[in-house]
Amino acid sequence: MNSDITMTLDVGALHHNLLTVRRIAPQSRIMAVVKADAYGHGLIYLWPYLARDVDGMAVARVSEAIELRQFGYQGTLLVLGGFDDGEDLRAIDEYQLQTVVHAPHQVALLTKARLQHPLTVWLKIETGMHRLGLEETELGDAYQRLKAMPTVAHLILMTHFASSEYREGDVTLKQIQIFEQRIAGYAEPRSLSNSGGILAWPNAHQQWVRPGLMMYGGSPFSPAENSPLLRPVMRLTAPVKAIHVLRKGDAVGYNGIFVAPKNMTIAVVGGGYGDGYPRALPNGTPVWLNGKTATTVGRVSMDSVMIDISNHDRVSLGDRAVLWGPELAVETVAEYAKTDPRELLCRMGMHRVQRKIIGDNNGTDN
Repeated sequence: MNSDITMTLDVGALHHNLLTVRRIAPQSRIMAVVKADAYGHGLIYLWPYLARDVDGMAVARVSEAIELRQFGYQGTLLVLGGFDDGEDLRAIDEYQLQTVVHAPHQVALLTKARLQHPLTVWLKIETGMHRLGLEETELGDAYQRLKAMPTVAHLILMTHFASSEYREGDVTLKQIQIFEQRIAGYAEPRSLSNSGGILAWPNAHQQWVRPGLMMYGGSPFSPAENSPLLRPVMRLTAPVKAIHVLRKGDAVGYNGIFVAPKNMTIAVVGGGYGDGYPRALPNGTPVWLNGKTATTVGRVSMDSVMIDISNHDRVSLGDRAVLWGPELAVETVAEYAKTDPRELLCRMGMHRVQRKIIGDNNGTDN
């Protein structure tokens, strides 16, 4: 419906971005991170296109993995959060999932488990993020016990970068060094790099890379830095629902947080925080309309946002404003919202946002 806020998913851009990963890390296999409904894009829509280009997919939770299996994906599927109890392990076994092990209690659960299928375990090592991962004092015992288990067929050694988007400084370099020290003597495949690691730390590519944000066309760095390399998959648009002429002194929207400083023209765009567009966005946030930038005025409502179109030559009802997409980087909007672009993308996993697919050329680059 043309009156709805719409997410257009460019699967040609998705393919392009994954080819970029292949070019940057040609010796690595790709574990595509599709947690949080493929970063809000809609996993049910994207997984068949992803399956053409990647070596596996990774989700955060067992429930997400089960859903992806039910969609029809039968390839390598990793649960990044691992398992918490025997019920999780039974599902991992039933759906033939791979799992992260990041704590001693998980090793203990595996010791007691009776599994029908050989298991691939990604052993996660703490190197400085202090979130999930085995400490130095826990690693040796966990490694030896897993190696001895008949139900564990393969081990992969992994860690996660805390600050790979910062090229300056030595945080990531220290994490790489700690990882190498702690796995000295172990011969298993390794995985360190998220999007920032893929783009900025080539010595950390190793056997597996785990692209997330960059796969969807977002940059972990500044919006302009990687624009030649990456193409946004998501374009979020909403229609112009009304046009008003304001007089100097007129207040706009809830609580009148914007008062017209002069006579001006505004448009009401049919998308708001009920669709995932942040209520916290301030006056002056850019929106792209008919080939040029407009800016928000007044508070973002549940179903609409108002924009200043005084400098636009012609705007008509039904014209579609781009809230973010190729014309307006989601990173730019995130800066106005004082948040990370990943949060804005993940907000979009909402049922009333319509989706459509473009750019499907049967896996060929375009």
